[in-house]
Amino acid sequence: MKNILNILLTVGLLLFAFSCKKKDTTPDEPINTPTPISQTNNLIKLGETYINGASTKACIYSKKALETGYNEIYVSLFDSIDGSALSNGHFDITPMMDMGTMQHSSPVENTEDTVTTNGYFKSAVVFSMPGTSSQWSLNLSFHNHKNQKNGTGSLGVNVVASSPARLKSTVLALDSNYTVFISLIKPVNPQVGINDFEIVLHKKINGMLYVPIDNYTVEIEPVMPSMGHGSPNNINPTNSGLGHFSGKVNFTMSGLWNVKLKLYKNGNLLSSDQFFEMTI
Repeated sequence: MKNILNILLTVGLLLFAFSCKKKDTTPDEPINTPTPISQTNNLIKLGETYINGASTKACIYSKKALETGYNEIYVSLFDSIDGSALSNGHFDITPMMDMGTMQHSSPVENTEDTVTTNGYFKSAVVFSMPGTSSQWSLNLSFHNHKNQKNGTGSLGVNVVASSPARLKSTVLALDSNYTVFISLIKPVNPQVGINDFEIVLHKKINGMLYVPIDNYTVEIEPVMPSMGHGSPNNINPTNSGLGHFSGKVNFTMSGLWNVKLKLYKNGNLLSSDQFFEMTI
């Protein structure tokens, strides 16, 4: 009988140790992980906050986790008292980076529409560097047409470094030493063949003011470093307003490509050393 009790005690201790070990090695649940809200629009929720003074609740979404470079932001607004959707008003986002000893903003595109599209106000932010939600924030401003009130709010967001890089910055000595940000928008998933190519250019006036550049000329040259050749049938990007330049890039085979950029102003070459890496 004593032997049986000892055996049962030993088995019990082994089961307890195994269960503790299993529990200890199980990873914690992720915190603040964006969650899909719709299979139709394929948006993920970044978070929500209140726009104080305008009796408004804001829910902020994007198509992907935020990264350095160009990011589309979608915001749905609701009456914070009765929960009804708000579709009329003036809405703006100001991105802010808190570096401790200094603060700065980054390029942003805010909609001029005073009504939502498919339930969202749409903006775009060019994050100039990675940072945590205690460093990067989206500062929101809204004039609520429903109650004619103005308000502000803020949401901290995480920004990771895009890889490969989808943002380049360069100081242009021949354009008054301005820092220019070059953000790659398309292609997102490059394929063999003809791809849409789009970038947006912004000039840094100061830490709080970035303006789109429409008076440059852009040329592209795709090159495959491992093979030492380029490709035919590319179309140089042309300006379509608000700093956006759109064209076509042709990748003739799979592998690593560098899409080289040349920037001109009034016929003068400003830069020829920037490029975007793309793996097909």
